[in-house]
Amino acid sequence: MAGTYFLSKEMRIRTREVQGIGLDAARSIGIIFNAKDERTFKQIREFSDQLRGGGLRQVKALGFVPKAEVAAFLQSSQDFDFFTRDDFNWYYKPQGRKVAGFISEPFDILIDLRLSKFTSLLFIVALSRAQFKVGRYRTDFKEFYDLMIDVEDNSDLTYFISQIQHYLEMMGRSSK
Repeated sequence: MAGTYFLSKEMRIRTREVQGIGLDAARSIGIIFNAKDERTFKQIREFSDQLRGGGLRQVKALGFVPKAEVAAFLQSSQDFDFFTRDDFNWYYKPQGRKVAGFISEPFDILIDLRLSKFTSLLFIVALSRAQFKVGRYRTDFKEFYDLMIDVEDNSDLTYFISQIQHYLEMMGRSSK
């Protein structure tokens, strides 16, 4: 796939300093997700609210919407934005103002909540200026994440979110 070639080429020229950050130390968090249905969106909205911690952290989320018509339950706000297939170039690299803005944010932590393998969204993870990147474990994605959570074949988003919280909270305790 052409996208994989261009992604690996861009990754070779980018450098970033990885900093393992736990939840207690994070002041800004980015979330990327697939906004495939209302249930998923509500779970991610609740997780975002928890992460915000009563206003202690800035949390921004960017969701992929499979159809150009954004569903009524998906409302952009200051902390949630969405993009569609129209925001990909010919080799499936996401582009556009919303995506570019998200990629350029120097988040303390970037959390990829995708449970399915949708390689095009890896561009956002790979090119993000985040200091610490968290996602689901896959042997072929090791170069993209600093912390990978192995949920085996469990495709339950609630479980995945609980595991992410658990390990990010553990990181905070171990650094004290």
